[in-house]
Amino acid sequence: MKIFYTLILLFLCFTLTFGSKLKDSTKTIKSYKIDTPLVLDGKLTESAYQNIPITNFTQKDPDEGKPASEKTEMWIFHDNENLYFGGKFYDSKPDSIDVTLMRRDNFVESDWIWIFIDPFNDNRTGNYFAVNAGGSISDGTLYNDGARNESWDGIWESETIVDNEGWSAEIKIPFSQLRFNEAKEMVWGINLNRDIKRRHEMSYLVMVPKNGSGFVSHFADLTGLDGIIPKNRFELLPYIVQKAQYLRNKENDPFYSENQYQTSVGADVKFGVGSNLNVDLTINPDFGQVEVDPAVVNLSANEIYFSEKRPFFIEGESIFEFGTGGANSNWGFNFGTPTLFYSRRIGRTPQGYPTTDGIVDQPIDTRILGAGKLTGKIDETWTIGVLSAVTERTNASIFTNTKNIVKEEVEPLTHYGVFRTRKEFNDGDQAIGTIFTSVNRDLSNKNLKLFLTDQAYTYGLDGWTFLDKDRMYVLTGMVASSYVHGTKESLLNIQKQSYRYFQRPDRTYMRLDKNMTSLSGMFARFAINKQEGNFYFNSALGTATPGFEFNDLGYQWYADRINGHVVAGYRWYEPDNIVRQKSIYLGFSRNSDYEDNVSRIGFYSRGQVQFVNYWKLEMESGYNFESTSTTATRGGPKIIIPENFSVGMYVATDSREKMIFTQGIGYWKDDLGSYDFSAEFEVEWKPNSQLNISVEPEYDFTKSIYQWVGAFVDENATKTYGSRYVFGEMEQKTFSANIRIDWTFSSKLTLQFYVQPLISVGNYVNFKELAEANTYKTNLYGENGSKIEYNSETEKYSITPDKNSNDSFSFNNPNFNFKSLRGNAVLRWEFLPGSILYFVWSHDKLNFQNPGEFHLGKDFSNLLESDANNIFLIKFSYWLDV
Repeated sequence: MKIFYTLILLFLCFTLTFGSKLKDSTKTIKSYKIDTPLVLDGKLTESAYQNIPITNFTQKDPDEGKPASEKTEMWIFHDNENLYFGGKFYDSKPDSIDVTLMRRDNFVESDWIWIFIDPFNDNRTGNYFAVNAGGSISDGTLYNDGARNESWDGIWESETIVDNEGWSAEIKIPFSQLRFNEAKEMVWGINLNRDIKRRHEMSYLVMVPKNGSGFVSHFADLTGLDGIIPKNRFELLPYIVQKAQYLRNKENDPFYSENQYQTSVGADVKFGVGSNLNVDLTINPDFGQVEVDPAVVNLSANEIYFSEKRPFFIEGESIFEFGTGGANSNWGFNFGTPTLFYSRRIGRTPQGYPTTDGIVDQPIDTRILGAGKLTGKIDETWTIGVLSAVTERTNASIFTNTKNIVKEEVEPLTHYGVFRTRKEFNDGDQAIGTIFTSVNRDLSNKNLKLFLTDQAYTYGLDGWTFLDKDRMYVLTGMVASSYVHGTKESLLNIQKQSYRYFQRPDRTYMRLDKNMTSLSGMFARFAINKQEGNFYFNSALGTATPGFEFNDLGYQWYADRINGHVVAGYRWYEPDNIVRQKSIYLGFSRNSDYEDNVSRIGFYSRGQVQFVNYWKLEMESGYNFESTSTTATRGGPKIIIPENFSVGMYVATDSREKMIFTQGIGYWKDDLGSYDFSAEFEVEWKPNSQLNISVEPEYDFTKSIYQWVGAFVDENATKTYGSRYVFGEMEQKTFSANIRIDWTFSSKLTLQFYVQPLISVGNYVNFKELAEANTYKTNLYGENGSKIEYNSETEKYSITPDKNSNDSFSFNNPNFNFKSLRGNAVLRWEFLPGSILYFVWSHDKLNFQNPGEFHLGKDFSNLLESDANNIFLIKFSYWLDV
């Protein structure tokens, strides 16, 4: 433990001692004060446009460093309440201007104007606003000196016009939508970017070369915003939802009718604490309008990760990110930065299930009673984020065999908390951040105490320091600790998690402790990254102790790991007659645990090419030496993993065309004969400026020589510690498709369709058991005196493992045929700024007929004939600027 605190101290001392300042911006842009608000009509007729415009734009693509091919004139104005941008974008071929309409934040290549603002002038964070010639908009936040997050949706307005000279735009951004430090004399950061689709041209007011690094830190200075005092921000967004559900239900389900029609109300509240901090509150939130999660077939012991889609949680999510700041590239190599805050934990599916027999009305999620967030910056160097949420005590209802209705608790009353802050020094050359998370449950239910902890905490420190005045090299670091507390039974459950397996019989370090009531652990990782230039370098060393546990509010897929890697590469940005730019990377990585069992050691390579016609080609390959798995037997002894290799290729056509094609294929194989082949193909069609259709079919074929079936206790299995670990050879075929249709009637009215059919079939043969621990030797059932029999009526296999045994065991036929069809349609009308009316239809079907048999036509027909869940809802929300 002392080594971790020593590393923290050394990193802090180094960070606070050394560093250099960036040079001041070489460009200064002025915002002109106006007395009369601009009339947003896109016509640029006001007298304010007599001021000198901004005109000097430089290409980044296609001809880096050359002046923009078309003339651009832009102006910046302000009054006491709003910041205005006006632009005239001349075009020698006005008929070629792209006016594609698209839903908000659904970026499609077009003719755009981008506005980037750094209100704190901190050289790292800010906001962006984009408008295309057709009037479509996109906005979001900037962090880590240029990374973008589109989750933020501000309330602002724009108008565009296309004429015979080109196109023009006017934009109004209320100061109340921006966070900044009020001062008599303010200097903000500013950058502008114009995109011309037909030329694939991107030109900037301040152009950062492709072999450079950073973005926000290069912005020009925006002056003239003196004495701005925005009004106190207070926004109220009440909503009402009417839902109608027509669901698959059991015959004579007593709960069906009462769940069929539901009405709910709630509200979101936003208000400012000064001009630099923002508070978001939500009361009884509803997220029924978000896109459904895709269906998956998970044969592993690990949980599937789903991205957050709920607006309250994704807005400002970059503030809560841990361990990724400072560097512009973070390689993982089967290790990665721990996700200490995984917001999908809040409002999750209840983790308990009733113990009473009968017809169960099981809730599909846990209602969030209320949640609040405080985000922003105390000053230009100090960022803060605080989140607090409470989910209700959730009960399932059971209609018992005696025809009584009883309730059982399946999720306790829970509080979730996150605190995140970061302080920067020397104009961002160094930074130190901290994060703290907590989960506190009111565990009054005895059944829930058996597998849920009552307290869970994590604490982390992260930061960076640049090693030279040009910010070419950066050292990043992070350390974290965790602590969980609960009953002996709940801690036993945690010790047996798939990323830990303390119960492994051949384990020598931190074995299972049945009397444990708390668990703690540590994590640390340090990396060095070369930020810019043609030559590239990245290396890291990290560790997570076996007791590191953060899954209550985080997403955890590893513990007990020591990792190191090194990556070197070269990038060519100078175009020739065939290629515009290209790159190649080669890496080496090693993973082991605290017993020095090497779980992965090997090489990785990747190459990328962009041709002069803007087609793209990517290729990658990997090779791993023989290694050891401590997880394949799912709590049993370790086994040997043979050598394996992988290759993959991805091709994409020019994104400017009306029809875009992308194709990817991958292949993996090991020395025992297991292999996987995957192929995906996507076509995106834009028949006109309002319609976008994409279809992405995928096919995957897997043959696994070692596919898990189960473990069975048998004291005669002396070579495998008294249990038989059974595997089968499995062939799995999976076909799926992602189908999307976006129909944009206007920038305020959109219709979206999403449909995902999925068919996955697995067929198991040649059942066998691990013959000896720490090998990959097996005993095939049906040979050397062992017997295997199958009962088609009970659908079970019976096994007599050897000729000297009178004992037998059985297991269910593991064959499967999972078929799913799910999707939704969302009509979104922003009838006033910030006020939205949603019409939503969600649909899903499931079918499991014919396990082990793959017949695409028959399977799809069976799926279409299955009963469906249909949910219809209308959501009305009204924005009030109080």
